[in-house]
Amino acid sequence: MLQQLINTALLGTEKMGFDEKLLPESIRNIIEKMPDTDKEARFFKTVALLSFYEEAGQKPKRFEGDFPIENLKSDAVVASPKFASILNEILEIPYNLRNDLLTLWLDKLIENKQICTAKSTVALLNSIESLPKKLHPKIIKVLSKNGLELLAFKTSISATTQVSDEQIWKEGKLAERRELFSELRNEDAQKALALLESTWKEESLNDKRAFVEVIKTTFQPSDVVFLESILPEFAFKAKERKTQKEIRQTIKGLLMGIKTTESYSNTAAALKSYFHQEKAKGMMGWIGKENKVLVLPDTDDDFMNTSKMEAEYGMELSPDVAIFTTNQHYWFACFLEYLPFDFWTQHLEKDVPATVKYFISEVFTVKLSGKKLAIFLNALINNALQHKNVALAKALLKITSLNDQLPLLGLLPEDEKEEYILSTKQLASLQALEACFSNFHGTWSADFSKAILQECYTILIEKNTYISEQLGVNMVKYLHPSVSVFLLNTNQYPASTNHYYIRHWEKYFVEAIVKSQRIRQKINT
Repeated sequence: MLQQLINTALLGTEKMGFDEKLLPESIRNIIEKMPDTDKEARFFKTVALLSFYEEAGQKPKRFEGDFPIENLKSDAVVASPKFASILNEILEIPYNLRNDLLTLWLDKLIENKQICTAKSTVALLNSIESLPKKLHPKIIKVLSKNGLELLAFKTSISATTQVSDEQIWKEGKLAERRELFSELRNEDAQKALALLESTWKEESLNDKRAFVEVIKTTFQPSDVVFLESILPEFAFKAKERKTQKEIRQTIKGLLMGIKTTESYSNTAAALKSYFHQEKAKGMMGWIGKENKVLVLPDTDDDFMNTSKMEAEYGMELSPDVAIFTTNQHYWFACFLEYLPFDFWTQHLEKDVPATVKYFISEVFTVKLSGKKLAIFLNALINNALQHKNVALAKALLKITSLNDQLPLLGLLPEDEKEEYILSTKQLASLQALEACFSNFHGTWSADFSKAILQECYTILIEKNTYISEQLGVNMVKYLHPSVSVFLLNTNQYPASTNHYYIRHWEKYFVEAIVKSQRIRQKINT
């Protein structure tokens, strides 16, 4: 029957009719009552009825009305009513504060191997579709068996069967597979690579680039074997796609960062020839002191030439001649980014700060729109980020602008981040705080917490200047518990303060922070 349906659809009802005797009796009875003047319309209705017939009975009707709480029973350990009641407080606060607290509440249940009470299950099921998808797996873990069954009735979320990583990898879209790969890279890097290797030959070129980019952002030495095994696949071809070249450059860049690889050894050996001794200037020169300097060619030579850079490293010509006036300067910037920084300190015979100072000195500076630009600065920043080089990051923080510093702040040791914010007077900078503490899982010191809130109070209340409410929201999870007392005492305002700023302070800082801290304390105790 199915094959005849397909043939009729392909050839048309005029050329090939459909034998309705093949249909189930219940559908045939309906079709027979339809006029047969329009064969095409009759065929479409037949297909539609058959589709409904095939699905009938497979899906239960969508549940409407109130949940039967008395049926939500389970043999698993149920959370205490006192702890479960915290959920109602969480769901009542503004959404921009809710998600972090709900995550904390769910994590506590999972940690204690407990499930929700019946009332909590109802509250979660009524809210789950409005909550972030990343919370759904956590919610599913704390529902009872009956709760999971009711989930399918009340929502469009299916939780009765969990999709395995292997199934997502085999059947998911690129975005889903890339998300899974990124998560596994942090949780189980070997499993992530095993999944990728299992389908690598079938992946499209664009998909391969996407996964190589994920490897770049989560790179670890154990990736070397895999990267070296796939590198020949992206060897230079006379008429290759740009994507092929980009993948080659990414892989070579990662391999050059590991000293045990052939890519590093060959590149390092070639680059050594560009370092020369130069007589020092001034007093040091008079006594015969010499300095190591970098001397780059202005045109192609045996190593830095167009054909070699493209074929072996995937590098193109200078993308911006206003910044990199020669191709050699651009190619060197790439090498400066890729190779471990101690290669550069060793061959310049300088420490990290002095090496940084050398690479941003006048000789490697251009004028752009009337301003001086250090052409190798971005390469230095990227080197610090790729190699997680704290010493390099600290040296760069001392000589770069605040905007250039932002990506480096996450590399600072945890015990130095507060001091950085204080010393640079960035207490009310949302960008600086996010850059510093985006991966921070602790609590700020009491003094630092108070200093930030005092700065926000001064700007809003005393200077009548707007501060984003997002600053208050982001601070909640880091602030020391003692600041609630400080906040509750900031209820006396100068007569000159605009009422708008008073309400802004009270709503997004005092009320939001105090209420969130109370809930957080209840969850933790």
